Amino acid sequence: MNFTTKSRYAVNALADLQYLSNHSNPVALRDIAVRQGIELSYLEQLFRKLRMAGIVKSIRGRNGGYVYAAEPTQITIKSIMDAVEENLDATNCAGTSACLSGKQCNSHQLWDDLNHVVDSFLSKISIAELADSPHHQITMKEIQ
Repeated sequence: MNFTTKSRYAVNALADLQYLSNHSNPVALRDIAVRQGIELSYLEQLFRKLRMAGIVKSIRGRNGGYVYAAEPTQITIKSIMDAVEENLDATNCAGTSACLSGKQCNSHQLWDDLNHVVDSFLSKISIAELADSPHHQITMKEIQ
């Protein structure tokens, strides 16, 4: 099971959005990109997907930027990963049960169960919980 930069960057950027926005002010992607060390063009691609998924919305104009489209307490880490098309799968067969030449391997159920545990875990954590955690607050202050 491997997390790509899509998920990591999207989660980090949205936690930073929570931190920078004071829960209502639009935040420029440029500010997040600089603070998180993410290429602006890559962040724009991720936020386009997040906007299409209804997680963020863009505000145009001089003081524009991005804000949450839903309450951060309702946005789960799993929904963020789904929005940026991150499909975590510990199985070797992408869940098709065709691990070995069309047959299920001996450990398929183990890896499939792991998928369910990880999905359940990520579905229980909101971006607000992550952003408001004491460790995250310390990290955000160090970035400033």
